[in-house]
Amino acid sequence: MTVAFLFPGQGAKGLFEAASFVANEPRGKEMLDRAAEATDIAPSELLAKGGRALERTEVQQPALTAIALFVHVELLAAGIPPDFVAGHSLGELPAWAATGAITPEDAIMIAALRGRLMAREAARHPGMMLALSCAELSPVLLRGTLQRAIARCGSKVTIAATNTPDELVVSGDEETIGKLVKTLEDAQGGFNDNKPFHFRRLPVAGPWHSESMKDAVPELEAALTRARRGAMRVPLVLNATGKLAEEEGSVPRLLAGQLVSAVRWTDVMTTLKDRGVTDYVTIAPGAVLRSLVRTNLGPDVRIHATENTADIRRTADALRRSLS
Repeated sequence: MTVAFLFPGQGAKGLFEAASFVANEPRGKEMLDRAAEATDIAPSELLAKGGRALERTEVQQPALTAIALFVHVELLAAGIPPDFVAGHSLGELPAWAATGAITPEDAIMIAALRGRLMAREAARHPGMMLALSCAELSPVLLRGTLQRAIARCGSKVTIAATNTPDELVVSGDEETIGKLVKTLEDAQGGFNDNKPFHFRRLPVAGPWHSESMKDAVPELEAALTRARRGAMRVPLVLNATGKLAEEEGSVPRLLAGQLVSAVRWTDVMTTLKDRGVTDYVTIAPGAVLRSLVRTNLGPDVRIHATENTADIRRTADALRRSLS
């Protein structure tokens, strides 16, 4: 048995529920309090009014990091260590902390900085992210069609993520993305050819993973470099390359550069599969990740949830049985 821990990114479904569960655990409450303090809000405000504060980028990112690292610690305490770790977008930061390279406390503080920097750049360069797919196009044709459409619409839109072979995410300003959608829907423009495209706006507050974030990169990289404490004890698969991190000294640069580069999640999944991973533990809140794992690797893949105490116990029991 080979186990990978997967850490969620911003916009994960079930964030309020996960935060509520973690807040009821003494160690979890301490980590959430640290996240609140890093954003200059009172800990009591984090879950007030149905978790409205969690909708803000600068609050959501440290809170999500605190939740993920609490679940990670609980799994370790249950005797379940990972053989590999990876994280989707923001999730790459707690994944790096899970390798032992930085402390959980530093990861939460850096997540707060990351959130503030991204919120600042989103205010300067408003935009959005849009997932798109077309069941009648192969992955190669889908990407090629999208790249041609982007070239026609201008350079203000970029491919921001490959979540599955059949779904790409674009990032940019709303006006240009609107033009992109019309271009792809235009059967007369040589793009659609009567093939139905499906579009889904992502619940994020800005054009993440695009050049709009470039001014945030140097400050984030400096913070990541300062926080590095030692060698990674667990292999990390990187968003920027889709491959294992080979030069540990380059990880801060790649994690910071991820703000302006695409998340190569399909490549991450392929790397983990090729390394013999048999069991994928989706760190809470992990509903989106479970869907992505299943879509990338097929319906028979073994996926384990950690959404609450009962889930963590079931996951630990199942993995221990597999080991025995």
